[in-house]
Amino acid sequence: MLINLIGFNLVWFGLVYWGNFFIPLSLLLLITHIFFIAQSSRELQLILVITFIGIFVDSLLVNFNVFSFDNNGHMPFWLMVLWACFAATLCHSLRFLTNRIVLQLLVGGLLAPLSYIAGYKLQAVDFCQSIISTYLLLSAIWAVLFVLFFYLKDRLVNVEIRHV
Repeated sequence: MLINLIGFNLVWFGLVYWGNFFIPLSLLLLITHIFFIAQSSRELQLILVITFIGIFVDSLLVNFNVFSFDNNGHMPFWLMVLWACFAATLCHSLRFLTNRIVLQLLVGGLLAPLSYIAGYKLQAVDFCQSIISTYLLLSAIWAVLFVLFFYLKDRLVNVEIRHV
């Protein structure tokens, strides 16, 4: 659990600060996670599903001019990789949120948007609206996403535990 937390924070900083240049190391860490730490093949399915949802949501935010990136208005590849690496935390460093919907809403709604603000401060992303309005929008989105992600985790990963 601690290794997962440290690894994700390393990947988050590397991708946000160095962008696409940090993708190879991030993918190496993600592949290492999948082969040596992931609890089952169902966790890989969860990682893929969460990654696609995250890319879809952030792409919508780019298309609706909430975010802006320096690469012709498209979502950068480093952010897509970051979504996959984030998804790998749900069964490990974030598992304490399992079956705690109120805590999921609070962590998702209050804390998760701070990573975007940190990315803004590091000049990895630009906000097209004020920081406050962007934070409030991201708070609403992430509160819902966290509940959805842990619901999907329960349906995809924990299904093995119920059938054993």
